[in-house]
Amino acid sequence: MRQDLGAVMAMVALGGGCAIDGPVESDGVAEAVPRSAPAAAMAAEGETMIHVGGICSQHFADPESKGGGALGHWAGVASVDAWVDQRASMGQAVADLSKTLDRQCRGDAWCYVYAYSNGGAVVSRTLAQQDAERWNILWVFTTASNEGGSELSGGLGAQAAAGLGLSCDLAARISPSDHRAGWNHNDTAGNQFYGIGGTDEWWYTGGLPDFFGGDANDGAVAVHSSAGLNDTYAVPDDDPWLCYTPEAHYDNHGVAYRCDGYDLDHHAMKMQGIWELGG
Repeated sequence: MRQDLGAVMAMVALGGGCAIDGPVESDGVAEAVPRSAPAAAMAAEGETMIHVGGICSQHFADPESKGGGALGHWAGVASVDAWVDQRASMGQAVADLSKTLDRQCRGDAWCYVYAYSNGGAVVSRTLAQQDAERWNILWVFTTASNEGGSELSGGLGAQAAAGLGLSCDLAARISPSDHRAGWNHNDTAGNQFYGIGGTDEWWYTGGLPDFFGGDANDGAVAVHSSAGLNDTYAVPDDDPWLCYTPEAHYDNHGVAYRCDGYDLDHHAMKMQGIWELGG
């Protein structure tokens, strides 16, 4: 049974509800508010959580991927590991995700989408370039999203990326210029994105050279990427950077739980959203 996002938000505000507790967002994205409910109550039978992994992986629970990756589990909701090949091209990744959404999110079936790292970019591009109206998506939750591209893609950054285990053909083509010009990020087919991001950078990516220009980052993606900002803004570390200037976010992109991010690196962020959602 479909759960209207507005109704879900109202239930969260009351600390209860019968669907996944939607990530809490204030008016616009001026301030993220921690969820009051101790755990996410899951919803009507027949809903599915689609899990999308990150760069160089083939699926979310890929034993070779950094950060591990176990599916979340919620009563009454099926968990699906989307087999999305992110080793060679974004086009292949979009095609793979589209097949999963066709199988799981049409007709009377409704889905949530949980995407990590470059998986956030794959979801964004898929919704913008495909006939997304055919899919029943309740909301998209991203963690450490690379929708805005990674400064570690290409050049000296490629050496650091390889050290992080991000060594595949596609890893060289996910820079901010690649991703930001690659599709219309404002076109989400009306689907709402909620994001969380980390702030614990590694010394070899946030030191010298500073690949991120002094911007807050998790060692692999900067604030502008994980926060869904519509430009590579250099947001001061002492600002609530995930909530930086509502107008600076892509359409239908908001912040979940907290504005200052998590003191976690890129790998550790993979499971953070699942824990926040009580799964």
